Amino acid sequence: MYKIVIIEDEFNAQEALSKMLKLLFRSIEIVGAFPSIQEGVHFLNRNKEVDLIFLDVELEDGNSFELLRQLSSVDFKIIFTTGLENYAIDAIKHNAVDYLLKPIDPNELKVAVDKAFTQIEEKKKATAIISQFEEEQKEKEQKIIVKTADNTHFIEVNSIILFESEGAYTKIVCQDQTILASKHLKYFENIEELHSFIRVHHSFLINPSHVINISKTGIVLTDGYSAKVSTRKYSQVIHQLKEV
Repeated sequence: MYKIVIIEDEFNAQEALSKMLKLLFRSIEIVGAFPSIQEGVHFLNRNKEVDLIFLDVELEDGNSFELLRQLSSVDFKIIFTTGLENYAIDAIKHNAVDYLLKPIDPNELKVAVDKAFTQIEEKKKATAIISQFEEEQKEKEQKIIVKTADNTHFIEVNSIILFESEGAYTKIVCQDQTILASKHLKYFENIEELHSFIRVHHSFLINPSHVINISKTGIVLTDGYSAKVSTRKYSQVIHQLKEV
């Protein structure tokens, strides 16, 4: 649902716009309608999940551009509404999606709102891509600390291919080294930085990023390494690998 706010000091115009929006669009929720700058600022500064506002240029307590200047942030799309034509330049300067003259034509309203929704979805996609990239970068930079008899190792998570249980010890196979740690495999399975690793067998914990192929006889990983797959876990492992 797209959350919409109407800021309009003429009650009839406010009601007409609200009715038109509800008739034209099912995926909207009008979360507020206010007649003044003061009320609009109060609401918008406390509600950050608004997607689109309809903003009358001339309000009962001043110019709506003043409202925008009083907001702590402007993360929503704006469609200006007015009975006057001489504010178009100001609307453009404030990155408005559109500028509608009253009385508002339903066809022009639909075009303007569709344009706003398209811009909102494009921004969401861009934000998701950036978040995914940042998460991937974070994962690449993550390290775990492993103590052995002689050294303390700082191992990049992304470089780990697999963990293999060897009784009370665990062999950690990395792209550039192999380490024998005096910890059970379960210990590594519970490390937060290794949450994406998959327990494919009672003896193996693997990094899905290094999987080349899988069959019922086992998993082939990078650098020629392989791991057994538990028969009862095979379908679950396939599903987990698809989710990566």
